[in-house]
Amino acid sequence: MRLEAAGNACLVLAAAAVLSTFAPTAQAQVSIHPRSTTPASWERFAIRVVNGTDTATTGVRVDVPDAVTVLGVEPTAGWTTRRDAGSDSSPQFVEWSGGKLLRGEFLEFAFLGRVIGDARRTDLVFPVTLTRESGSVVPMRRLRVTVVGRTQLSVRGVTAIAGTALGVALIALILAIARGRRSG
Repeated sequence: MRLEAAGNACLVLAAAAVLSTFAPTAQAQVSIHPRSTTPASWERFAIRVVNGTDTATTGVRVDVPDAVTVLGVEPTAGWTTRRDAGSDSSPQFVEWSGGKLLRGEFLEFAFLGRVIGDARRTDLVFPVTLTRESGSVVPMRRLRVTVVGRTQLSVRGVTAIAGTALGVALIALILAIARGRRSG
């Protein structure tokens, strides 16, 4: 029985070694933070890039989903930023270029975005591509941020809505009384 368990353990370890050997190393090079957000929030979205290759990374591009409006881009020393609001046929994106991210180095490329108020509980998908010094463009995995929660009104918002409703009700009452006096 022990021999069989030991054999199974060896098979599991061998399978793990094979999978880690053939797993794409590029997928471990990028991540996004935060991992979750709420509707109507302002977020600092940061794309973290680690260069694990001998070829310098010279460009980073992130396509931003329609549910996020890009409000501004955080400067990254030595890098130039370009931003495009997108169109019906192309997504909005933020792109950093002109710098060099060498082997073993990492950087955060960040922008401020506002999540739409009616964003549903779903994943926001941010496709990322890297440009290498050799000129090759490497598509990375599609990074995901989960939308959690729902839009809630603050106490101030609830008070404003209640005040507006009370004001409308008073105006309606005054108009009804005025009409009653004219017809009577």
